[in-house]
Amino acid sequence: MDNRKPHNKTSIFICISSRIQETSIFNEVLWGIEEEGVPYSIGTLDKEKAIELSYDAAMTSPLEVGVGFGEDGYVTLHSSKLKQDKPLLRFNFKEEPHKMRALGVNAARLVKGIPFKAI
Repeated sequence: MDNRKPHNKTSIFICISSRIQETSIFNEVLWGIEEEGVPYSIGTLDKEKAIELSYDAAMTSPLEVGVGFGEDGYVTLHSSKLKQDKPLLRFNFKEEPHKMRALGVNAARLVKGIPFKAI
């Protein structure tokens, strides 16, 4: 992964498709994770589907939680304990930007083992 933030080995991994140019949409997810006090690391991969990116991120993260932003317009939250085609959450980040912060909060809460925030 090509990190934009210093690599933290005990962090939620966030993978962004290398084909995405506009990155300000991701801030809400990052702020949601930060609200819960969980570190994250950001990287890019040359894949286009959010589900693949989030699964790869979850499989790489020592916390076993990953978020993926795909060129397909989706953001997904994944756990390494799930099958690749069964993410925990999946939203269209262009059509549902109001859900992005809650997705970040819930990624952090998955790590902490506490109930999810309603979306």
